[in-house]
Amino acid sequence: MTATTLKHFQADSVIDYADCGSWRQGRYFLDKASAYALEMALATRRPLLVKGEPGLGKSYLARAAAAKLKRKFIAEVVNINTEGQDLLWRYDPVARLNDAHAGIKDDDKLNPKHYLNPGVLWWTFGWDSAAKQYNDVCRHKVYRPQISDDGELDNGIVLLIDEIDKAEPSLPNALLEVLGNGGFDVPLLGETIGKTLQTADKQAAPPLVIITSNDERELPAAFIRRCLVLHLAVDDKNLETWFLERAKVHFNDSQCSHAIKRLALQQLIADRQEAERHGTIKAGLAEYLDLLAALDEMTDSSVQGQERDTYQQCLLAEIQHFVLRKAL
Repeated sequence: MTATTLKHFQADSVIDYADCGSWRQGRYFLDKASAYALEMALATRRPLLVKGEPGLGKSYLARAAAAKLKRKFIAEVVNINTEGQDLLWRYDPVARLNDAHAGIKDDDKLNPKHYLNPGVLWWTFGWDSAAKQYNDVCRHKVYRPQISDDGELDNGIVLLIDEIDKAEPSLPNALLEVLGNGGFDVPLLGETIGKTLQTADKQAAPPLVIITSNDERELPAAFIRRCLVLHLAVDDKNLETWFLERAKVHFNDSQCSHAIKRLALQQLIADRQEAERHGTIKAGLAEYLDLLAALDEMTDSSVQGQERDTYQQCLLAEIQHFVLRKAL
């Protein structure tokens, strides 16, 4: 069988990414399935819906992709109060009413367009238009998405819409036009966003949209049809290899030896099995990495070798329950 190669990503590789607002710098292990899914999303210009249990790094997949592609990274975390309209634009009629009550008589200043804030999808699909609207037109600036300092706008944008399953079903349904056509209309301006993808008079790459779901709520079928779907999951058939492969990306042997990583993992596996028997929340990759981070940080850096292993083994017995045991 002929081996295949990818244009932008490399399977089973490690991607470093920098700080971005509340997102701390870190490293991401890009497995084969994720690498191919990202590459296909770029090729088809389809959004990538990443599904799986919490703590598997679904959100950080988008951050790592932006770093690898040297693109700007924009993130929007969805909650139960988020409406689909918010992702397109936010109109503030209260501010307009207040201005009118304050004595502003100029019809142009009270034009509804001055109270229109671009949403995250506006910035993603029409950066120049959003920047002009936000900087030059909008009188009351209430929203601008968090945008990474690294990456070049000319290379395009990676947009993360995080935890979409926390929203009401109306939100994914409201995104059907945007996801299907790569753009949307703004009636107040008579403008179509996404019609031309340009920044600084240069043709920009189409955005890469990554959407995550913890499967807490079923998503509409029409929405899923517009997405490529990547299922992230712990490899239960090769648990030890799966976890240790990711642990060594974050912690070298001077921080936590291979023996300590395995000892912590054995406890994690036992707790996962216990949780599954009782139908409770299972600890996963995030908890495992948290446990290793605690062992490293709570052990003096001057303690090394067998002495470090012995100390961390005793420490593990004292702290593992706070991280791994999610329910009694």
